[in-house]
Amino acid sequence: MPVDRCGQWGTVDVGGQLRLRYHHEQGMGQLPETSRFQDTETDFLLTRLRLYTNWKVSDRVRLYAEGIYADVSTSDLYIPRAIDDNYGDFLNLFVDVAVTDSTAVRVGRQELLYGSQRVVSPLDWANTRRTFEGVKIMYNECDWSIDTFFTNYVPVDDTDLDQADYNQRFYGVYGVYSGLENATVDMYYLGYDDDRALGSNAAGSRDFSLHTLGLRISGSQGDWLYEFEGGPQFGRQSGIGANHSAGFATAGIGRKLDMKWKPTIWFYYDYASGNSADGDFNRYNQLFPLAHKYLGFIDATQRANIESPNLLLTMTPHEKVSLLFWYYHLMSNTAGDIVPSIGGTPTQSTSSKDWGDELDATVQYKFTPRSNILFGYSYFWAGNKITPVAGATDADFFYTQWELNF
Repeated sequence: MPVDRCGQWGTVDVGGQLRLRYHHEQGMGQLPETSRFQDTETDFLLTRLRLYTNWKVSDRVRLYAEGIYADVSTSDLYIPRAIDDNYGDFLNLFVDVAVTDSTAVRVGRQELLYGSQRVVSPLDWANTRRTFEGVKIMYNECDWSIDTFFTNYVPVDDTDLDQADYNQRFYGVYGVYSGLENATVDMYYLGYDDDRALGSNAAGSRDFSLHTLGLRISGSQGDWLYEFEGGPQFGRQSGIGANHSAGFATAGIGRKLDMKWKPTIWFYYDYASGNSADGDFNRYNQLFPLAHKYLGFIDATQRANIESPNLLLTMTPHEKVSLLFWYYHLMSNTAGDIVPSIGGTPTQSTSSKDWGDELDATVQYKFTPRSNILFGYSYFWAGNKITPVAGATDADFFYTQWELNF
């Protein structure tokens, strides 16, 4: 929409998203004096409203603001996760200035999303999303897209305005080359410094400076699909007085099948190193990923000290209906190290690598291009490595989500 009648002040557009999601969880904790994989049962409703305004002042200047309200409705016993609620805040509040035809600078609060989101993501699954604050230089010309950024992580404060944590610095260079006929190549360097005191947190969780080099190649050859991503991670673990030496890799091959429901099947193998206690600290730090998308929707597994062969099948039986089935066999890379969970790590055996198995299934129906409903069910069979004090139990998770974009 034009800001003024004469068009001297550019154009503005507004919009947003309303999302409701109901959870029924068993064996996933979040009750007093319990942890994951104990006999727990919870029901709750997540509500999220996002509103944005995008003001294109001129061909050179753009202002963008996006706010969020996130809430959880449940019984008094449920202990909300850190990603459940945020009672009014800014996800994005930045200015873009084009300094040349191929280079622009973004300053302010901003979300980051790169590649397959295995290393950097705004974490849309979370009710609150993830954001950063800083500066980014964006270069786009011909077949190259290169972002260089220096930011600070912004943790959620549910009852007050969020503030950047200057003890958590996240920076790097992410380049994408799209000049190949049937493939895209991503190359990146990511740095993450955490100067918070170690306190009572697990080794490797605070007071470190990490550097991750990564390469991602994805493409197709006829009906065959492929993807590879991985790289080394190095630096220092000042909190425990050790060097950091780790790495991760994902390899996948897929095939589009010429059948009525347009099925596509993928086989992946995921690897992230664990700590072998040989002098250096070897457990891979997953950085800021969309962890929920990979290694199980129950979120029992971070991308750290893990190996997993897994099989993904997607189908579209109707233009408005999408189906997904994903099965994982999960093993620790190093038996003597823990496998960190998301939202609460259970006690674990130091002699077993058997983390467990998980099956995820979802069906999505699109009412319109801007509105859809999603039903999902996941089941996690706990392995011998999981040993909660009260005895390990399996976990299962049913959810339904309605989303409206406007």
